[in-house]
Amino acid sequence: MKKNLLPRQLLRKRIIQDTAAVVFLRAPSGAGKSVLLEFLAEDFGVNICCSAQINKKYIQQNKILWDVPINLIEAEILPDLIADNMQLYIACRPDQHIRGLARHGLHHGVTVYGGEHFSFKSSELTALAPKQRQMVMQEFAQWPSFLPLAKKMDERNCIAYLDEVFLAQFHPAEIIELSIWLDNPKQQGRARWHSLLPPSLIKNLDKNHLLRHLLKQAVKEKLEGYRKDENLFEIAKALEKAGQPLEAMRLLLDENHEHNAAQILKRAQGRELIYESDLESFQDIIMRFSTQMLSDDETVLFAVARTLLKQGELQRVRHLLMRHMGADYIDPLKVLTRKSRFSFAAKTFRLTLMISEDLTPSDTMISRLGEFMADYPMRAYGRWAGYYNSIIEFEVRRRNFREAEAAAARALMYLKRSGDRPLLDFFIHLHQIVLRLMNGDVLLACQAAIEARSRLEQVSHPAVQEFRMLRLAEACLDYEAGQPGDLLAFVNNEFEAFAAAEIWPSLMQFALHYASQILADNFPVAIRPGFLDHLWIHLSEGLQFNAMMEIRTAIAYQNANRWQDAALTLAAVRMPMGRTGVESAIDELSRISRRDEISFAMAWLRDAVHQWTPRSYLPKQLDALLVNPKVTNREKVALQLWLSFAAFRRGEIAEARAGLLSTLQTTKRLGCYGVLSEERIFLSPLLKEKRIRSFIETSPEAQTALTVLTKAIDSPQARAIQGGLSQREIQMLQLLCSGMSNKRIAHTLSISEVTVKFHLSNLYRKMGCRKRSEALKSALALGWI
Repeated sequence: MKKNLLPRQLLRKRIIQDTAAVVFLRAPSGAGKSVLLEFLAEDFGVNICCSAQINKKYIQQNKILWDVPINLIEAEILPDLIADNMQLYIACRPDQHIRGLARHGLHHGVTVYGGEHFSFKSSELTALAPKQRQMVMQEFAQWPSFLPLAKKMDERNCIAYLDEVFLAQFHPAEIIELSIWLDNPKQQGRARWHSLLPPSLIKNLDKNHLLRHLLKQAVKEKLEGYRKDENLFEIAKALEKAGQPLEAMRLLLDENHEHNAAQILKRAQGRELIYESDLESFQDIIMRFSTQMLSDDETVLFAVARTLLKQGELQRVRHLLMRHMGADYIDPLKVLTRKSRFSFAAKTFRLTLMISEDLTPSDTMISRLGEFMADYPMRAYGRWAGYYNSIIEFEVRRRNFREAEAAAARALMYLKRSGDRPLLDFFIHLHQIVLRLMNGDVLLACQAAIEARSRLEQVSHPAVQEFRMLRLAEACLDYEAGQPGDLLAFVNNEFEAFAAAEIWPSLMQFALHYASQILADNFPVAIRPGFLDHLWIHLSEGLQFNAMMEIRTAIAYQNANRWQDAALTLAAVRMPMGRTGVESAIDELSRISRRDEISFAMAWLRDAVHQWTPRSYLPKQLDALLVNPKVTNREKVALQLWLSFAAFRRGEIAEARAGLLSTLQTTKRLGCYGVLSEERIFLSPLLKEKRIRSFIETSPEAQTALTVLTKAIDSPQARAIQGGLSQREIQMLQLLCSGMSNKRIAHTLSISEVTVKFHLSNLYRKMGCRKRSEALKSALALGWI
């Protein structure tokens, strides 16, 4: 038998020459300890003891060679067997403890030959073929027991050997740790079972691809064998301890132990676990709990509700909570009062739910939230961070941007104290991007975007939705810098998936603003037929975005020079202050505070500025909005530009150019160049006036703003105009691009088919084409569509 094995001459010689009284051959299974001991027995001319207890008959030539049985965890050598001049050679595994040798070893020396000594050196394998030598060194961790596999591979036999020889030494919990380590060796620190594996495998797992694969298969089969016996709960406990509560819950749910799975969910902070896991994995586990468990266990109920919120299913969440918590749970004032019947967990989730609801909290509600916050434990830093994250959203809705910034700073402070939670950090920074861009502070928003990307890239699990949100925010920042390409691509390719996920109202408003603007820039006449159709699903969820969407649609019509369509759209929007109220109001405009009311008033005033109705008090109305503390910096830039345009229409050139210069300087300071693009219908006539243009070009800030604007408005529409097409012909081209028939175009533009054919013939003539397909190809090549 031994003649087919490598003799290990160098290792044998070193051991024979060792003068220590106790020589341990202490290495993991498969090191060849027993074989080496047999070679040593031949060299010394003695016998080997293979029993559990040594007796005097095994003492030969003052030497004892003992191959410790594999099933012994502890063994002992009796003192009366050991003489001062005796040498002992003991082969054992690292987890086996041999007692009775301490005094002898202390006085006469101990040498331990570990796994690294038994690992093959390349010089020992010269008798093998080069391919076999490479297999041993690079695929099988240089380990002696795998030498036969290098000569003839037998995967099934190898897996059985790993199970019987290696994994038999592992406790069930250690099998779990090994499984995790095999998937990601960087996440597992030094453990007891590391000493039971070949050293080269521990040090270079990634290099031993084949052995890693075989060991993973053996571990998988071992774990499957545990599912039906008493080790099931021990395995689940080990998974939970190893930081994999979802896998522990999956194991228990597979065997119908959902109560035990619910306990693991509770210990893992319930719905908060979603921030530590990818959404699909969390959803796959959480949605397997029975309806009865939802009724019996609040932790499970709120985890399911949190999952549905992530999918944008707000209405379904409300029905679910009403069924299990009662109808009064929908009223936040009833839930958050200190004397309410609801648990602290229920109150906390109601606060989370408020973020998804398009409700603007009153002063009373903000006060009630403060009272609720007082019940938070002082060191519950994660909960405090979540509370202030909610406050950010509420203050943004209330247009209290300074208070929102303060809440963001506090949220980040508490998250830092709670430990490394990069995903939650990301959401705070994303909120900062949104509130700063909405307020017009683009330069500060860029800083938040850098932090947001840095934190999101540190998240260990897939974060598909979150990266999509970040791409939108970064595309909006690029749009502000005069680079609209990424935003247009996002709206065309990713907006539907974005809108179908969890989006809180301020993010929705933010997305709606930029999406409608980029579409208006590039497809002005097609804005209504296909305008963000996938967003309308949220209207059925009880979110009050109807008014905002209609207002943004009206503004898109205005920018397309379709003022009558814009007026009809605005007239259909229900607001406390209707068109008549806006047109007659002055002081009232300085006091309106709700998001939609301000946007509605500005849309009608925008119409008035363009139509130039003989209202002498129009500048006073614009001034009233300018001093309104709830009006954002971005909106103030637009109002200043309208004042300049109004002065220009009155022939007051000095006032117009001074106002325009101030507007451009403010734009440069804030970095919000996108508002210039949206308001270019008013800006362009001002810049065409030579006295105004020559005046503002003396300012470096104004020149910078105009340079960015020039880049931003290099849209397909602008290029088509430069190519000689009229506005109506551009409309025809865009509607052709959308696949409309002549009849549909006529219906969309409220003109006859004969008129459509007339304009199309002019379009074809200018483009040198004879039919629709040729025109589309040419327009695509020219960058007009």
